[in-house]
Amino acid sequence: MKNAAPISLCLIAAVGLGVWGGWEHHLRLKLEKELKMVSTERNTLLETANKKVALGSKTQVRPEGPEGLGPEHAEALKAEQEKGKTPKAESSNPFGEMMGKMSKDPALRDAMKAQTRGQVDYLYRDLMDMLELAPDKRDSLTKLLVERTSAGAELGMSMMSGKKLTPEELKAQSETVRKQLEESDKHMKELLGEADYQKFDRFEKSQPERMQLNTLTSQMKEAGLPLTPQSEDQLMDAMYEERTQFKFDENLGDQRNPDLTRFTDENIQRYQEQTGQLRAKIFDRASKILNPEQLDVFRKSQESQAAMEKMGMEMASKMFGNSKEKSGGN
Repeated sequence: MKNAAPISLCLIAAVGLGVWGGWEHHLRLKLEKELKMVSTERNTLLETANKKVALGSKTQVRPEGPEGLGPEHAEALKAEQEKGKTPKAESSNPFGEMMGKMSKDPALRDAMKAQTRGQVDYLYRDLMDMLELAPDKRDSLTKLLVERTSAGAELGMSMMSGKKLTPEELKAQSETVRKQLEESDKHMKELLGEADYQKFDRFEKSQPERMQLNTLTSQMKEAGLPLTPQSEDQLMDAMYEERTQFKFDENLGDQRNPDLTRFTDENIQRYQEQTGQLRAKIFDRASKILNPEQLDVFRKSQESQAAMEKMGMEMASKMFGNSKEKSGGN
């Protein structure tokens, strides 16, 4: 999979494919603001859900949720139990149910696609400018990118809904996504031609480094330690070379592999160990490019990326049903 489909999948589904550390610094601030809005909406939804559960189970409604029976409800509950009915239980996964409804809502699905287009415009605008694409070609390429990014994102939404899939079902869905991406890749080659497609392919393969470098550049400026164009180019080459030459046992960050069954606890632990080794190699290269003050900022940026990547990977394992905790393993 040579695109940002897993990136959007992980972003929407909180899956760690190592892209969290690549977000622009100023976009993080925007995200924090949006998260506050989502939190407010979530609280409203939960309050409404609590009221519905309370009505169905004859419980008292409290700010923290329905707790305990009121005296006036005892007789009604007893009669209900005698009829063999069970009071309505509170959902064990209200967030998953909400995501499931969102994935089926046409209006929300359209909104997600619109958001995906905005992400594509942001991530690929430099490439499209570099290729000097005509407006019609630019629109066609954007449409293809949105379609294949959405393919992975929809699978992520399905996983977030709490729907449990067997390893076979998960592999089958991943295979469906893989075929969609291959078809999309074929159309892109036809649209761009061989020369421009090679530039496009190189742009995508180096996307993790460019996103990390963009974040680092902003952090350096904030610290009053701006990078020179030469330093940026050297860092870009160093990070890309080290990553592409590193031999992972199971490269969970490989954007060309949509097999979600790979995200087991064992694979995640080994991948995190090996990315630590990779970061050490990159840090050694960076120490020959940056001055001591800049190197300290670089180190902190790498540590932040590692922490977010770890969080995302662990959530991916739980979401894809491959963790020992979820599968009942020891």
